[in-house]
Amino acid sequence: MRQLVALSLALGSLCALAQADARAQGMTDPMQPPGVSGVSSSAPAARSGLQAVITSPGRSLALIDGVIVPLGAPVKGGTLASVSDSVVVLRKNGERNVLLMHPDIDKKPARREGP
Repeated sequence: MRQLVALSLALGSLCALAQADARAQGMTDPMQPPGVSGVSSSAPAARSGLQAVITSPGRSLALIDGVIVPLGAPVKGGTLASVSDSVVVLRKNGERNVLLMHPDIDKKPARREGP
């Protein structure tokens, strides 16, 4: 009888370990774009550059390299000089550095079709 109890306890603990191991396995993100590695990590990949802008009549903020920066504050060795819908300007040593929220998108003006 003792052997049967010991065997069932051992088998139960093995099953619990197997279930814990199955839960600990990484999962893939179903919304991940094609061509990206299927291995997921616990931390999201950090994106550098301009990530978001927040503007209101009272203040303007930019999210740059994961840090919220108010207008006029130091960032990347310069100062946040202006914030618009998808562009911020940094001033450093008298030079302007423009950061675009979507740098890979090439915007073109719409053509007017007329008579």
